Amino acid sequence: MIAHYFPFFVFEGQDALILASDPLANGSDLLGTAGRKINYAVLSAGTIAVVQVAAIVAGHIIGVISAHDRAVRLFPPRRAVAGQLPLLILMIGYTLGGLLLLFGG
Repeated sequence: MIAHYFPFFVFEGQDALILASDPLANGSDLLGTAGRKINYAVLSAGTIAVVQVAAIVAGHIIGVISAHDRAVRLFPPRRAVAGQLPLLILMIGYTLGGLLLLFGG
């Protein structure tokens, strides 16, 4: 979710604060933010890319570790490790595919 919605959260979060200052659209300025505009310069494209790449890689690593821990608890050690190899290959593919989508489009 971080990889997909990080920029949306930052930019629309600013808009939510602006709109919260005048919730009834009657010209009130409860929070003193009604006259502000969304600042798109808060995040650079490089910062967004770094956060998204880190989120994709960290999420997939955490997923593999969690699945491995669960498999070790449920199955004998040899069978648990052998059963994790297809998952590891799949998650590497998902990671590479996610990064290709991120940088390709």
